[in-house]
Amino acid sequence: MINPWLQFIISAVVIVYAGSKLTKNAAVVADRIGIGTAWVGALMLPLATSLPELVTTLRAVTIDTPDLALGNILGSCLYNLSLLALIDMIEGRGPLTSKVGKGHIIPASLSVISVCIAAIAMLGITGLKIGWVSFETLLIAGLYFYGSLLLFKYEKKNQPVLTDIEELPESNRASGGVALLNFGIAALFIVVAGVLVTDALDLIAAQTGLGHSFVGSLFLAVSTSLPETVTTVSAVRLGYLDMAVANVFGANFMNLFIIFIADFVYRNGALLHAVSETHLFSALLVILISTVIIFGLTYRSTERKARVGFDTILALAGYLLVLVVIFRSGGKL
Repeated sequence: MINPWLQFIISAVVIVYAGSKLTKNAAVVADRIGIGTAWVGALMLPLATSLPELVTTLRAVTIDTPDLALGNILGSCLYNLSLLALIDMIEGRGPLTSKVGKGHIIPASLSVISVCIAAIAMLGITGLKIGWVSFETLLIAGLYFYGSLLLFKYEKKNQPVLTDIEELPESNRASGGVALLNFGIAALFIVVAGVLVTDALDLIAAQTGLGHSFVGSLFLAVSTSLPETVTTVSAVRLGYLDMAVANVFGANFMNLFIIFIADFVYRNGALLHAVSETHLFSALLVILISTVIIFGLTYRSTERKARVGFDTILALAGYLLVLVVIFRSGGKL
């Protein structure tokens, strides 16, 4: 039987590689059909890069580890927000939130609303269910589809349609059909690697005694967010700051929708009623950090500390804080 740590590392590497291929081909398909890069960052890239979160979360609920599943989702959201500090440091010419469009407020606000709904469900106050699915996760699903429509309308109204395919190297100018095929192959690799990484982390949680909440919030969340890291850094390097930031908030919005899918698959009651209260702290940190970034996008301060803005520093600090708090809970979750 393969060592779970080795299985985890190999699977994570596969997710990184397949995630980069997935995103590149998604961009080619988008450009071939005339969709702008802003829309790709806000909606299409998250749909692609969130595949690891989807697969690993569903795997976690099928092996009856709801804390691992929710820890993965909320940990990925916090990790993605911490990427804003990385974007800020790479760009390095003043606070990030003063240089990108205010349209990012829309997915950031929708994510905050979704997390608030999830937190209400975790408190178990209402106890409302439709079938075996909680009423709150149904609200999250409805918000995702309505919010996606709002995002699409906003991008169509405010962003010019770009044809970045002309700027790609000749070797990357694949046809839409070939790119779509490559997209599917990369997605398949991510699905398989996602199952393997979840199984490995279930064993690691048991062997180390760290607990499913901590393992889900750290190892699983980071490994499944590697495609977001790859695509975000690539977008910054190419000078597409708005695409990079849109990918962060779009990925978080998509991740929260996965809670509904996981709740639908989980048959031992409502998913959010079966998890540890420790996740409420993670949810509050997602709300707090997202709100600070929304404030930064609105106020647009030009002050910075150590090459980055105060708001993105807080995003990184918040992610580290939640890991420390969950770890100090004793690893009993």
